[in-house]
Amino acid sequence: MNKAFDCCRETFEYRAPDAFADPFLLLAGMALAVNYGLENQEEASKIAEDLHVETSDKKQERLKILPASCSEAADCLRRDRRLYEADEVFPRRLVDKTVDKLKAYRDGNLWKRLMEKPDEVEKLIEQYMHHG
Repeated sequence: MNKAFDCCRETFEYRAPDAFADPFLLLAGMALAVNYGLENQEEASKIAEDLHVETSDKKQERLKILPASCSEAADCLRRDRRLYEADEVFPRRLVDKTVDKLKAYRDGNLWKRLMEKPDEVEKLIEQYMHHG
């Protein structure tokens, strides 16, 4: 077996993407993540061990969670942009425009503002998720 794939024999974690994701950007990002893991096997193994869900309750409290808003997602993208822009997979302008678009939602504290307003939550769901 190819040595590059020795690290991959134990597990593979797949988290379903958001249904609204651009499939081309999504697949490019997934390919980038796989490539990064293969090129940085020790770091990838450490990240996988740290994120493994079958752990004690104390360790689970420290697990990273997904961004709670578009604003937080933009902050994460800005912080990790070097990974996406490596080898010009994602052009700098695309990352900048994506950050700008996510920040334009101005939803950083949305959950706090809507905590006791179920009617407003319903309106947002109808507007952005097209349900019902």
